[in-house]
Amino acid sequence: MQSGSEDDWDEDWDDDSDSTFISDMSIASKMKLAGGAGFVILLLLSSMIFTNFGFYYGAGSLSVLIDVNEGKDPGDRTLNANILATSPTFGMLTKEGDYSIHFDGAKQSSGKFSVNDEGRGSISVDYDSFFANNGVYTLKIELGSESSSNMVTLNRFADSLAGEVISFDGVTEDGKAELPIDNEAFASINLQFTSSSADIYINPWVTGSAKVYHYEQPFNQDQGKDYWDDDSEHGGSAESGDLVETINFDIDSSGGTYTYSSGEKYDFFEIADSQASLLFLLDVQEFYDAEGSGDYTIVFDFTNDFGEDTSSKEGRTYWAWFHICETKSDGKCDGDK
Repeated sequence: MQSGSEDDWDEDWDDDSDSTFISDMSIASKMKLAGGAGFVILLLLSSMIFTNFGFYYGAGSLSVLIDVNEGKDPGDRTLNANILATSPTFGMLTKEGDYSIHFDGAKQSSGKFSVNDEGRGSISVDYDSFFANNGVYTLKIELGSESSSNMVTLNRFADSLAGEVISFDGVTEDGKAELPIDNEAFASINLQFTSSSADIYINPWVTGSAKVYHYEQPFNQDQGKDYWDDDSEHGGSAESGDLVETINFDIDSSGGTYTYSSGEKYDFFEIADSQASLLFLLDVQEFYDAEGSGDYTIVFDFTNDFGEDTSSKEGRTYWAWFHICETKSDGKCDGDK
């Protein structure tokens, strides 16, 4: 009898154990499920909190874009760029970063920039602080652990200058000079700066002088370009003539001033966006009385205000020589006046 009771008790115990185990497993699963859901909610809350009140500073993404018109406007002398940054996933956006400008593998300038709460910022740097020579410049920025860069081509260095004498008919359709420049007129000269490192006209910042030489010669109406562009009929060089005027100029890319030895000062005409040359109006009355009628030429020398090369550069008018005299009503010279 006792043996039968013990067997019944053991069966009841086994049934209770199985029931308790199943019950316990069900509660554990529920706890795991609840814990998993709570963890997901915690992650979402943490992300929201960390993004706005983060426990560390940095940047999620970063980009920099140089102005698309950079270096194209004649008077532009400031590098401008816009910055866009985003906050890191679990942190706050760093508000201050570093920038550097590189040319030909060398760092030319560096500094700090800042972004606002929306992650927007800008950089403005004067060319004078980084410009070395014509070519490609790279702007690099760093914010937190993120970095970005952008490149731009800048051409502001000139190594030659040609002055086109547009008011002198040095060569007409028949290849001969037709009319001289009147001694009471302004001679219109287009200043065109170029560089061997850039196959375009340059709008530079330069200072220099224009020396006007006179060579005693009657107006050779029957002569063509071989005469007006040749020094051999004028003593072999511009300096073979008499120096009658020195004009000092200061050009700031799109404009500037030039001053005669008398102290008379003029402004260059401002260069428009589509222009590549600077109009220089030569006041003949400033020097004509020194030697009177004859063939004249202008020799330029200048130095660049920007860049590592500060050596003197040269230039010349073309036509190399042009004739100035007192003209009659028909536009031709009135003798040797």
